[in-house]
Amino acid sequence: MELYHCSPTAGLTVLLPNKTKYFGKPKQVCLTALKSMALLYGIRHFEYTYGYTEAKDLVYYEYFPGALEELYRGKSASLYRCIWREDMKTTQIPNEYVTAAGVAVAEESPVPDLYAALLEQEQLKALQILRWDQVSERMKENIRRVQWKEIVRARLLEQQDSPRAHYMKEKYPESWAMALEEKRRT
Repeated sequence: MELYHCSPTAGLTVLLPNKTKYFGKPKQVCLTALKSMALLYGIRHFEYTYGYTEAKDLVYYEYFPGALEELYRGKSASLYRCIWREDMKTTQIPNEYVTAAGVAVAEESPVPDLYAALLEQEQLKALQILRWDQVSERMKENIRRVQWKEIVRARLLEQQDSPRAHYMKEKYPESWAMALEEKRRT
């Protein structure tokens, strides 16, 4: 089975185990059976807003207007193809595989523009993209609540000069206001 890993770092011949800064996962190599899912990880970011439909189709959700284009347009990456090994385990995330050992790269493919590559995956029906204007009001309210909880959990009100706090304040102003209101009440 072929697995994929995407990174903004080019020229890797071995994928080494790494610990993610934001997701609390152990030191490991993360791979996926879906090229489209791998491409979503071609940027370094603290939120990857994708999920699956009931039919198990991959969907990218824009959490704010123009999110896909803003985050991915003009960003280059390398898509690494690797071969599955017996020590690779599935996770609770569909199509995700992890291993604590390094993984040899079978092939590297440059991705000059991740945005264009993701739009191509959409045309190939390998990825659904739910743009902000297609997101239901119920889902928008859920996004506001999730982001409010993340602002509180990560203590971003106390780190307002950090890039992550600035991003959350700019992209999720209603969630930021909810967190400020909660802080005022306590």
